[in-house]
Amino acid sequence: MKKRILALALALCMLAALCGCKTAAPDVGVTAASKEPPLETPDTPETTAAPETTPPAPLPEAEYLEDFTVTTIDGGSFTLSAALEEHELVLINLFATWCPPCRMEFPYLQEAWEQEQDRVAVIALSVEADDTVGELQDYAAELGLSFPIGRESGVGLERFAANGIPTTVLVDRTGRIAAVEVGALSSTQDFLELFDEYSGADYNPNLCTYYIYAYGAADYADVEGVVINFCTDTTCTPVTTGADGAAVFTGVPARYHVQVVTVPDGWVLTGDSEWTTEPYSQIVWLPLQEDGQ
Repeated sequence: MKKRILALALALCMLAALCGCKTAAPDVGVTAASKEPPLETPDTPETTAAPETTPPAPLPEAEYLEDFTVTTIDGGSFTLSAALEEHELVLINLFATWCPPCRMEFPYLQEAWEQEQDRVAVIALSVEADDTVGELQDYAAELGLSFPIGRESGVGLERFAANGIPTTVLVDRTGRIAAVEVGALSSTQDFLELFDEYSGADYNPNLCTYYIYAYGAADYADVEGVVINFCTDTTCTPVTTGADGAAVFTGVPARYHVQVVTVPDGWVLTGDSEWTTEPYSQIVWLPLQEDGQ
């Protein structure tokens, strides 16, 4: 995870410098589901009534993505619900042809998809109104992209790209928005790890994870000892960044009120001290600067 966080930090720098886009916290991470022991077979099954089962409680504030259909540049179509019927995970990539980090990550996404297309569906949607179908066809041919590509126009996903592109939206097998990542991934392995985090037998859709990364804004140095509270209406859970600048909070999908409680001596927080999470997994970046600078 540290490797991916550092790769995302580099990608965010490139995004700001090369595309001139705003960037925000990418999203990542879930915790594996616990496994319950199998039920024992009753000694007299013919006279023992089957135990009553209680359906799982609905997720508190989980956000489910509305179904959509887009026309793809090859003249076909892509429908979210149909993709979820045949795959464990759907990855939606929001991009524009003018964005260098988007171009940088596409070959990695292509290679990862080629390896995992039986269980992961991919659709790339341009959020740039001026990207015509012809331009997108040329773009795909130049980069050797064979997964479905279309235009976002009218789908309603542009809200996820409000803080920068490329943006990756992950929809799990339940139809829930599992994570939203803003920024380019820098290797095929990064995408493969992302696929594994949100699919498979160990994936638990009832949990989401927030990774906090505290860093020095001047040199991206790790900042240890930042204390952050994740609060519901009734409780607050503190987490503290370690030597790698990272802290982790895992909970049910919900909108948590987050507060930076303390920062270590010699550091001053330059970003927001309070915010509200979305009900899907995220990385939250906390920029700090050394006191007196």
